[in-house]
Amino acid sequence: MAYGLTASCGQETKSFTYECKDGQKGVIRMERIHDSLYILHHLIDGVGQSSWELPYPVYRFDCGDLTGDSCPEIAVGVIKATRYSPTRDKRLFLFKLYRRRLIRPLWLGSRMPHPLEDFRLVGDSVPMRICTSERKPDGTPCRALYRLGNFGPVFERYLQE
Repeated sequence: MAYGLTASCGQETKSFTYECKDGQKGVIRMERIHDSLYILHHLIDGVGQSSWELPYPVYRFDCGDLTGDSCPEIAVGVIKATRYSPTRDKRLFLFKLYRRRLIRPLWLGSRMPHPLEDFRLVGDSVPMRICTSERKPDGTPCRALYRLGNFGPVFERYLQE
Protein backbone atom coordinates (compact mmCIF):
# COMPACT_ATOMS: atom_id res chain seq x y z
CA MET A 1 0.00 0.00 0.00
CA ALA A 2 1.38 3.39 -0.95
CA TYR A 3 0.97 6.21 1.55
CA GLY A 4 1.74 9.83 0.98
CA LEU A 5 0.74 13.05 2.66
CA THR A 6 0.03 15.23 -0.35
CA ALA A 7 -0.53 18.65 1.22
CA SER A 8 1.37 20.85 3.59
CA CYS A 9 0.17 22.12 6.96
CA GLY A 10 -0.29 25.69 5.70
CA GLN A 11 -3.08 24.96 3.23
CA GLU A 12 -6.82 25.21 3.88
CA THR A 13 -7.34 21.61 2.76
CA LYS A 14 -4.86 18.82 3.47
CA SER A 15 -5.02 15.43 1.76
CA PHE A 16 -3.62 11.96 2.22
CA THR A 17 -3.82 9.47 -0.65
CA TYR A 18 -3.56 5.70 -0.52
CA GLU A 19 -4.27 2.70 -2.71
CA CYS A 20 -7.14 0.40 -1.75
CA LYS A 21 -6.72 -3.37 -1.90
CA ASP A 22 -8.80 -3.48 -5.10
CA GLY A 23 -6.60 -0.84 -6.78
CA GLN A 24 -8.97 2.08 -6.25
CA LYS A 25 -7.59 5.43 -5.08
CA GLY A 26 -8.54 6.46 -1.56
CA VAL A 27 -8.28 10.02 -0.29
CA ILE A 28 -8.63 11.26 3.28
CA ARG A 29 -9.05 15.02 3.30
CA MET A 30 -9.07 17.55 6.12
CA GLU A 31 -11.06 20.65 5.16
CA ARG A 32 -10.78 23.84 7.20
CA ILE A 33 -14.08 25.71 7.37
CA HIS A 34 -12.81 28.27 9.92
CA ASP A 35 -10.46 28.39 12.92
CA SER A 36 -12.54 26.02 15.04
CA LEU A 37 -14.36 23.88 12.50
CA TYR A 38 -12.72 21.22 10.39
CA ILE A 39 -14.25 18.33 8.45
CA LEU A 40 -12.62 15.00 7.66
CA HIS A 41 -13.71 13.52 4.32
CA HIS A 42 -13.07 10.04 2.97
CA LEU A 43 -13.34 9.50 -0.79
CA ILE A 44 -12.72 6.47 -2.98
CA ASP A 45 -12.12 7.18 -6.66
CA GLY A 46 -13.52 10.67 -6.11
CA VAL A 47 -16.80 9.48 -4.57
CA GLY A 48 -17.54 10.62 -1.02
CA GLN A 49 -17.81 7.74 1.44
CA SER A 50 -17.98 9.47 4.82
CA SER A 51 -17.39 12.74 6.68
CA TRP A 52 -16.68 13.63 10.30
CA GLU A 53 -16.99 17.12 11.79
CA LEU A 54 -14.37 18.36 14.24
CA PRO A 55 -15.63 21.52 16.02
CA TYR A 56 -12.19 22.33 17.48
CA PRO A 57 -9.00 24.06 16.37
CA VAL A 58 -6.72 21.51 14.66
CA TYR A 59 -2.93 21.71 14.92
CA ARG A 60 -1.91 18.44 13.20
CA PHE A 61 -3.34 15.95 10.68
CA ASP A 62 -1.63 12.70 9.72
CA CYS A 63 -2.58 9.28 8.40
CA GLY A 64 -0.97 5.86 8.42
CA ASP A 65 -1.48 2.19 9.13
CA LEU A 66 -1.47 2.03 12.95
CA THR A 67 -3.16 -1.40 13.14
CA GLY A 68 -1.22 -3.30 10.46
CA ASP A 69 -4.37 -4.13 8.49
CA SER A 70 -3.30 -2.27 5.29
CA CYS A 71 -5.95 0.39 5.87
CA PRO A 72 -4.92 3.85 7.09
CA GLU A 73 -5.99 5.30 10.40
CA ILE A 74 -6.40 9.06 10.85
CA ALA A 75 -4.57 11.01 13.56
CA VAL A 76 -5.78 14.51 14.35
CA GLY A 77 -4.39 16.90 16.92
CA VAL A 78 -7.11 19.13 18.37
CA ILE A 79 -7.13 21.83 21.02
CA LYS A 80 -9.94 21.40 23.52
CA ALA A 81 -10.91 21.00 27.14
CA THR A 82 -12.29 17.71 28.43
CA ARG A 83 -14.64 16.69 31.20
CA TYR A 84 -11.78 15.76 33.54
CA SER A 85 -9.25 18.31 32.27
CA PRO A 86 -11.01 21.67 31.92
CA THR A 87 -8.05 23.57 30.42
CA ARG A 88 -7.82 23.86 26.66
CA ASP A 89 -4.82 21.71 25.73
CA LYS A 90 -3.54 19.74 22.78
CA ARG A 91 -5.23 16.33 22.46
CA LEU A 92 -4.80 13.39 20.10
CA PHE A 93 -7.81 11.93 18.29
CA LEU A 94 -7.54 8.68 16.31
CA PHE A 95 -10.09 7.55 13.72
CA LYS A 96 -10.47 4.34 11.74
CA LEU A 97 -12.10 3.57 8.41
CA TYR A 98 -14.86 1.21 9.50
CA ARG A 99 -15.44 -1.39 6.77
CA ARG A 100 -12.76 0.53 4.87
CA ARG A 101 -15.29 3.26 4.11
CA LEU A 102 -16.75 5.10 7.13
CA ILE A 103 -14.79 7.46 9.39
CA ARG A 104 -15.38 6.39 12.99
CA PRO A 105 -13.63 7.26 16.27
CA LEU A 106 -10.99 4.84 17.42
CA TRP A 107 -9.72 6.85 20.40
CA LEU A 108 -10.59 10.41 21.41
CA GLY A 109 -7.80 11.06 23.87
CA SER A 110 -8.25 13.21 26.90
CA ARG A 111 -4.50 13.29 27.49
CA MET A 112 -1.14 11.58 27.14
CA PRO A 113 1.01 10.79 30.22
CA HIS A 114 2.49 14.32 30.02
CA PRO A 115 1.06 17.45 28.36
CA LEU A 116 1.19 16.95 24.60
CA GLU A 117 3.15 19.41 22.48
CA ASP A 118 2.97 17.65 19.11
CA PHE A 119 2.98 14.23 17.43
CA ARG A 120 3.73 12.50 14.16
CA LEU A 121 3.25 9.02 12.79
CA VAL A 122 6.48 7.11 12.28
CA GLY A 123 6.47 4.91 9.21
CA ASP A 124 9.58 2.81 9.74
CA SER A 125 7.51 -0.22 10.79
CA VAL A 126 4.12 -1.83 10.19
CA PRO A 127 2.09 -1.12 12.10
CA MET A 128 3.27 2.48 12.32
CA ARG A 129 4.02 4.13 15.65
CA ILE A 130 3.02 7.46 17.18
CA CYS A 131 5.95 9.67 18.16
CA THR A 132 4.98 12.42 20.61
CA SER A 133 6.65 15.52 21.96
CA GLU A 134 5.51 16.00 25.54
CA ARG A 135 6.45 18.17 28.50
CA LYS A 136 7.23 16.62 31.89
CA PRO A 137 5.86 18.28 35.08
CA ASP A 138 9.21 20.06 35.65
CA GLY A 139 8.97 21.57 32.14
CA THR A 140 11.55 19.26 30.59
CA PRO A 141 10.66 18.24 27.03
CA CYS A 142 10.57 14.56 26.20
CA ARG A 143 9.77 12.44 23.18
CA ALA A 144 7.98 9.12 23.45
CA LEU A 145 6.99 6.29 21.14
CA TYR A 146 3.58 4.60 21.31
CA ARG A 147 1.88 1.77 19.47
CA LEU A 148 -1.88 1.48 19.10
CA GLY A 149 -3.36 -0.91 21.67
CA ASN A 150 -6.91 -2.15 22.22
CA PHE A 151 -7.85 1.18 23.78
CA GLY A 152 -5.64 3.99 22.56
CA PRO A 153 -1.90 4.48 22.46
CA VAL A 154 0.30 2.18 24.55
CA PHE A 155 3.66 3.54 25.73
CA GLU A 156 6.69 1.73 24.29
CA ARG A 157 9.68 3.85 25.25
CA TYR A 158 11.19 7.29 25.58
CA LEU A 159 13.35 8.46 22.71
CA GLN A 160 16.74 10.10 23.03
CA GLU A 161 16.76 13.85 22.49
